[in-house]
Amino acid sequence: MTDHSTPRRTARIAALAALSLVAAGLAVPAAAGAQDQPGQTDPKRVVYVEVNSNDMANVADYTLEGTNRPAFDLAMIFAANINYDTTKQQAYLHLNERVTETLQNADTQIRPLQQRGTRVLLSVLGNHEGAGFANFTSRESAAAFADQLADAVDAYGLDGIDFDDEWSEYGKNGTAQPNSTSFAYLLDALRDRLGPDKLITLYNIGPSYTLTDWQGTGAGADLDYSWNPYYGSWIPPQVPGMTRQQFGAAAIDLTATSQSTAAKYAQRTVDEGYGAYVTYNLTAGDHSGYISSFTTPLTGHATVYKAPWYDVDVAADATCAGGDVKLKVRIDSADAAALGATVTSSIGSRSFSGILDGETRVAVQQAKGGAVADGSVTVHVDGPDGAMTVDRAYAVPACG
Repeated sequence: MTDHSTPRRTARIAALAALSLVAAGLAVPAAAGAQDQPGQTDPKRVVYVEVNSNDMANVADYTLEGTNRPAFDLAMIFAANINYDTTKQQAYLHLNERVTETLQNADTQIRPLQQRGTRVLLSVLGNHEGAGFANFTSRESAAAFADQLADAVDAYGLDGIDFDDEWSEYGKNGTAQPNSTSFAYLLDALRDRLGPDKLITLYNIGPSYTLTDWQGTGAGADLDYSWNPYYGSWIPPQVPGMTRQQFGAAAIDLTATSQSTAAKYAQRTVDEGYGAYVTYNLTAGDHSGYISSFTTPLTGHATVYKAPWYDVDVAADATCAGGDVKLKVRIDSADAAALGATVTSSIGSRSFSGILDGETRVAVQQAKGGAVADGSVTVHVDGPDGAMTVDRAYAVPACG
């Protein structure tokens, strides 16, 4: 029940219209329905998980306080590898034991994240064998590797691929040196295979970033996000064809970067209009205090650890009725459990019980007897795991 639109997808669909509006000196309108998706315009919080030593499932332990939104929007399985078959003289996708275990246990390691709205990508890394994303010598060889990546996304129900061009050791085993078109060929083929709804992201490091002819190939149009790989630093990416909304300038190591630096870079991300904030090495245990240091400036919400979570959408809208503010709060459930809900605002309260999967409840409250609408509503959702609180803001119309 979470919106999965991305800057690249939106930009590609609306490109001609946007260009026309800009040329005419007009603002480009927001996508229809954007106001109904709380947090849609917040910078994306990205987390890399070293699955050789930690579980992906840890990502699902963190929720934004007062919401049922995840603390992290994108989670990277770190990492699969691009290896080299010396007999066939071609690159192939290698999944080590722990990556394989994570993928095969998707019901416990991946699906809980996706259910909460976190998109899960497979990060792919060089492996000291000479194969890399930057040394394909033909479209055909790049497409063959793209097919393997897309097959993995399809087989394990993933949300995309992340590229990290480190440790490739180009030239080893008689492999070619990097060139300016290889990564563009790979991106083009992978986008064709994945379609517009999956994500492709780039860790800005190595020849795939530094040598690609971004301007000449237009390869940036195939990427959704690109970010700084140097943890503890602020380095804005430079990829022609992409915008700040697709860049992450801040990079944070959750086990090494100071909390004050994490908070400072989060605020700077907001102030300067960057669309992503990248973190690395989420480990087991409660790190909600540290994570709150950046989710608060990025989203306006602190982070809570292992809070009860239910799959519900809450929308609030106010209109005028006979000179009074009339508030309508809609609760849609996609949760397997039977839920209760209490809707509380400055103008009234309403409770529901027995809300089943696929059902909707609507609370209507009207400002009477001197009650004043204050633009906020709280929904307490009760279920077998305890209570979850969802706060919603709404615009108060001028009535009367």
